[in-house]
Amino acid sequence: MAVDNWNGLRDYSRTTMVALSTTALLTACGAIYLLSRLKKRIRQMALWKVPGPPAVSFITGELWVRLRRCVLISVSSNDTQMHHVGAGQFHEHIIQTYGRVIRVSGFLWDTQLIISDPKACTSILLKDQDIFEETAWSIECNLHAFGPGLLGTLGAHHRKQRKQINPVFSAKHLRSMVPLFHKITNQLRDVLKAKVARSPQEVDILDWLGRLALELVAQGGLGYTFNSLDPEAKENEYGKAIKEFIPTTSTLVAFRTLFPLISHWPSWLLRFGAKFVPLPMVHNAIRITDIMTRYTKEVFDEKKALLEKGDVEFKQQLSEGKDIISVLMKTNGDALKEDRLPDDEIMGQMSSLILAATDTTSTALSRILDILARHPDVQEKLRQELKDAHARAGENELGYDELVELPYLEAVCRETLRVFPPVHFISRVARADASVPLSQPIETDGGPVSSLFVPRGTAVMINIIGANRDPSIWGADAADWKPERWLAPLPDSVADARIPGIYSNTLTFLGGGRACIGFKFSQLEMKVALSQLVTEFRFSPSKEEIVWRFGGITTPSVKGSTALAP
Repeated sequence: MAVDNWNGLRDYSRTTMVALSTTALLTACGAIYLLSRLKKRIRQMALWKVPGPPAVSFITGELWVRLRRCVLISVSSNDTQMHHVGAGQFHEHIIQTYGRVIRVSGFLWDTQLIISDPKACTSILLKDQDIFEETAWSIECNLHAFGPGLLGTLGAHHRKQRKQINPVFSAKHLRSMVPLFHKITNQLRDVLKAKVARSPQEVDILDWLGRLALELVAQGGLGYTFNSLDPEAKENEYGKAIKEFIPTTSTLVAFRTLFPLISHWPSWLLRFGAKFVPLPMVHNAIRITDIMTRYTKEVFDEKKALLEKGDVEFKQQLSEGKDIISVLMKTNGDALKEDRLPDDEIMGQMSSLILAATDTTSTALSRILDILARHPDVQEKLRQELKDAHARAGENELGYDELVELPYLEAVCRETLRVFPPVHFISRVARADASVPLSQPIETDGGPVSSLFVPRGTAVMINIIGANRDPSIWGADAADWKPERWLAPLPDSVADARIPGIYSNTLTFLGGGRACIGFKFSQLEMKVALSQLVTEFRFSPSKEEIVWRFGGITTPSVKGSTALAP
């Protein structure tokens, strides 16, 4: 009995020692983490004087709101919707109250900046773009989801990929895609005609425009079809996963502060650990990425096999440039060995391009049709311009040159993308200490300041909507939707502001090395769709109240709806 007692005591001692060691390790890690946050807090003292809203909590900042959002998504979508709507109003409030440079509080004393000052944006997006890079959360999330594509690479690696992909979005290639865009849009036109054949009726246009955008980028981007516009077809698993990706990953944003601690773990280890996380959205994110990865590999392997086999039809397709990935495979194969992209990087572009082009385009088109429905005079003026263009073209559909030369169509698109950009904010993080100049001094507790010292590790949000609606740039009516402003010379203040965007003096498609590479592709999609739909149909407002929910991408939904929009 004495021996048994000794063995039991020894086992108990071992268990106790393991528990104590684990507790000590976790305590030490927690202490180190808190000390690092405190050190960062001290380094950010210079930013405390920047004006901004009071913190919700000294400890959590806005994290509590984000965590609450994650819980509500699985419990009550109505509250989630209210959170989105409220967030949009909150951001508009702080822009109007605090101006071009705003300080907000993050997790554990973290200070973050929201910036729309043109000179500061030029520094962040252009001059110091190697310092202000995508956040670790964004890069690692996209890397694990899609592979090493444009959305998951940085610096020289990212620039090398853009160099290979840029020719795909040339005007010459886009010209060749217009007939394909018309063919796909005609499918949607026929579906909608069948729905309203007997009498006008309400149609969920966001759903159908989402299907259209998905099919346009699938066929134009991958040479693949989801059959999205076939009302009788079962929804494609890959297409469904693409639509679910952003709503799902946005529910995980509350944990982005913790993500740097595990961001460098290999994918297999992250997936293994995620199985033990008791949150449905985590398991759903893994399921979605698995589906996208599987389909992407199938499409790529099929194209590669045909190419290596010497398939005549496929080689002809490559030479004619029918879809983005086929052209990329051709240019990549013809490139110098040191410039070629490996297979995993080409596959990484596939889902990245589809994801980036689908929800943004469908949301922008939905916004345009919503506005046209509420402004019938504008809708009629646009319809007349399109009918006149069709009359000049005879029986032919409008080609690339006809579409880009229609002034009112261009004005409607520009004004909508200026006032209502699908994405309101883009995050960057300072990877080194930096000094950011300002166009206009800001008033702080210590007096006017003409530049900001931004410590390493500080998160900066480029305030797209703030720059696009800045009254000192666009005039007192900056927040008003007026397409006619593009039919006359813009105020000198617009050119003088030198906004560093690649599109129409706005930040809608950003600027610099990480600007939207497919913005001309998106514009062309929108113009082809509008040329067909506005000519064929008259759009009226819904009987239901439509609200636009703030999120990664601003999306419309029926007020009180329990469904999360893609």
